[in-house]
Amino acid sequence: MSRRKWTLLFRREGVHKVYLYEPLRSGELNRKLNKGWKVIERKG
Repeated sequence: MSRRKWTLLFRREGVHKVYLYEPLRSGELNRKLNKGWKVIERKG
């Protein structure tokens, strides 16, 4: 059983800094990491 954990993600898009805070499963997190997102904090 895969629980979702609240995850704060960050990435740069040009001159902008973009943050996402959303519940992710490990597979969803891996897809985000492969697209250039960095984990700032993970709770759950």
